[in-house]
Amino acid sequence: MFFDSSDPEPFLNALIKALPYGWNGSTTGSKLTASYQEKLRQRELAGDALAWAKSLRPGEATAPGERILLSLGDIDVRYGAVIGLLSGPSDRSSLFISAHQRKEFLRLPRTSTPGEVAHTLCRLARAADRCAVEELLQEAAAEGSHPIGWFPGKRIVVLDLETTGRHPDTARIVEAAWLLADHRALAWDSVLINPGVPIPGDAYNVHSIDDMMVRNDGVSPLEALDVLTHTLAKQITNGATLVIFNRTYDLPLLDAECRRHGLPTLADRLGRPVQVVDPMRISQQARRTGSHALADLAVLYSPGNLAAHSALGDCLATWDVLAALCRSYGKTIVHLLSQRQENVRRDEPLALRHLVACSSGW
Repeated sequence: MFFDSSDPEPFLNALIKALPYGWNGSTTGSKLTASYQEKLRQRELAGDALAWAKSLRPGEATAPGERILLSLGDIDVRYGAVIGLLSGPSDRSSLFISAHQRKEFLRLPRTSTPGEVAHTLCRLARAADRCAVEELLQEAAAEGSHPIGWFPGKRIVVLDLETTGRHPDTARIVEAAWLLADHRALAWDSVLINPGVPIPGDAYNVHSIDDMMVRNDGVSPLEALDVLTHTLAKQITNGATLVIFNRTYDLPLLDAECRRHGLPTLADRLGRPVQVVDPMRISQQARRTGSHALADLAVLYSPGNLAAHSALGDCLATWDVLAALCRSYGKTIVHLLSQRQENVRRDEPLALRHLVACSSGW
């Protein structure tokens, strides 16, 4: 199916279906997502052809003969990005993206399929997310995001993985990121990984990473996992506490992937069991009300970070969530732990033993 400006509806419907869940769509002359019509105002369009456009809605003219047929994203936030599809009198349809301090104008041929357009949109959106998270982390490095002493350990190293499935024994890693911090962001990195197997639709709907993306931009699992586990082991040996949101998934998955590729696991490299602080388990054990999912906790405690289900964005969210939980529920955790048997290392500071024990479910 190719784009037909005289009848764009079939193409747009196919594009909506090809995009991962969670994308906001608004189409001209369509009731697909009419509730977003007012929300998706386009304020700053990218590229010379659209430089004079200040406030356009889907269907309004951008240049002679052109109109926005589809807008995707939320621009009513500091780090939002808007991606759109234009139709025009030429033999090309157009894609554009406009993000905070990032402007890029892309034109794709009329023969582009909905799947190819969806891939391009996801790739551009992830690039915009990466830029936004990088800016937040640079601000955190310069200013200090949390008070000195917010965490009882020396520093933390946060790990997050995006994967092909839900079972840690069979899923493969498609993206990995880590973040080193104390009260400031100290260092961070992320890598896209080609798992060597197809990425199921359910996983693509979560993180927007598709097969073409990992084929073109991903590195081999052997190379990526060796560097990742070496880096984590070095930082932990130097005094960092490992932090993972939902440790019962990510850590077994990382171990399984290392064994699959003949690499020593993180515990092998450390020469001892891995201690983990898990903000999800802390939230559950502290009996706080509401959802314990990272995406929901991030809305409360990491509001400037909108890059959900990008590994680096989730590392930032996990850091912010853990700091908020330590601030709000530290006394509750100590009280609960005093009623249980501590099964953690005794050479750790008492407050850190509280967090590790709470994260392990005692």
